[in-house]
Amino acid sequence: MAFEGRVICPVALMEITLPSRIVRLCDGGFILWGSDKFESVDEHFGAVHSAEAFEEKTGDEAPGGKVTFLPPSATAATLLSNPAFQGARMRFWLGEYDRASGQVVGTPSLTADLAIDTVTLKRSKGMRSVDIEFESAAKLLFLVMRGNALNDRFHQQCYPGELGMSNATGMPRSSAWGADNAG
Repeated sequence: MAFEGRVICPVALMEITLPSRIVRLCDGGFILWGSDKFESVDEHFGAVHSAEAFEEKTGDEAPGGKVTFLPPSATAATLLSNPAFQGARMRFWLGEYDRASGQVVGTPSLTADLAIDTVTLKRSKGMRSVDIEFESAAKLLFLVMRGNALNDRFHQQCYPGELGMSNATGMPRSSAWGADNAG
């Protein structure tokens, strides 16, 4: 008896939202998700060579990973190291598609919503690659805000025209608003 059940066809999708355009890649051929077309090769990024598994981190490190691309030319490889790309959004989905129509079935599951951190160009004998490291937007939570102070100058930078701190001078010790001072 022949198998007559539905065959599941998984697909991995990646979208990189750059300042000038959106790059949509998939893990083979091309696939349509609504009006968006995901292809296995991009004119500048080329094809994905490899991808590290996303790693959850502990302590003061944000989750992240790395994707290695094989750009089609030296010019394309250089374009990928544009400083404006740092912080660009990278999203990854895992979905299913219908082989007959080439369309995504249902709504793919968002597996990661990250941002480009660093880009490293690599050249070896007969091969050119670009490593793009990415990390969670949660990294912003780890940034130390140096220069923040409880004084009028900093307060005016944040809230121009708000004068709540203008007469707070010569105070021996400042306390943050709302802080419990009994103790």
